[in-house]
Amino acid sequence: MAEPQLSNNLRGALWGLGMVAGLSGVSIAIRTLKPDIAVEELLFFRALVGLIAITLIMAPKGWRGLIPRRPGLQIVRNLFHMSAQYCMFSAVVIIPLAEVTALEFTVPLITALMAAPLLKEKIGRTRWIGMIVGFIGILFVVRPVFEVVPPAMLIAIFGAVLFSYNTILVKILSEVEEASTMVFVMNVIQTLVLLGPALYVWTSPEWHHLPWLLLLGLSGILTHYCLSRALAIADVSVVLPLDFLRLPFIALIAYWVWGETFSPWSAIGAVIIVGSSYFAIRKVRREINKPS
Repeated sequence: MAEPQLSNNLRGALWGLGMVAGLSGVSIAIRTLKPDIAVEELLFFRALVGLIAITLIMAPKGWRGLIPRRPGLQIVRNLFHMSAQYCMFSAVVIIPLAEVTALEFTVPLITALMAAPLLKEKIGRTRWIGMIVGFIGILFVVRPVFEVVPPAMLIAIFGAVLFSYNTILVKILSEVEEASTMVFVMNVIQTLVLLGPALYVWTSPEWHHLPWLLLLGLSGILTHYCLSRALAIADVSVVLPLDFLRLPFIALIAYWVWGETFSPWSAIGAVIIVGSSYFAIRKVRREINKPS
């Protein structure tokens, strides 16, 4: 009976890699657009582009499957998600991209701590070790910067807590909602809610902004679809630690494109984070390949 669960965790991990790609696209787009467009408008465009794309994808399949079964919980989940996005997008305006990305990696640890009592998930010793060591790596990344911009760091950490609540709600909703339904409803709610704030700070985008706005919206769809699929078949504590792999990629892009420095502290932290992720994934794969 244990083998199907282990197989589901492996499949969930593969969907989790799609989530990592989507989150990386969002971060790069935000970092590119932040000098020209306000955070509220970026959030609105992310939702609007996502709504157009998911509508085009799902319309031929019929609309009945897009009606949520738990609309109230969908609204609550999206309020957490929008607030978390606002915190993280605002932090990117102030903190180097690699530092914000590192702070986002507190989400797996916080979510795993919540998942144990709220979702009744069993978190084995291997996963705990991987997450704790990964968190130690995050402290290495944050330490050199924390003394410079503590308010922005606190905003990012608060955003991580909100993202953790959002993830728990996605896990709960994934038991009764299709991934496509959650993505569609998310973009509908957020487009409507964010329209007013976006108009208040509106700056008309120029043509060179268009590719990055498309990347922002489409990466958002990829992230949430893959996250929903992953959490529907695998434990939260299996899926989210994969996101640690995003840090070295984001840090290198930020250095090559924008000249953002990657300090020795950050390098040590990145090695610890990636090493802990590899350790956890390797152990899970051994469990999967172990004869039942």
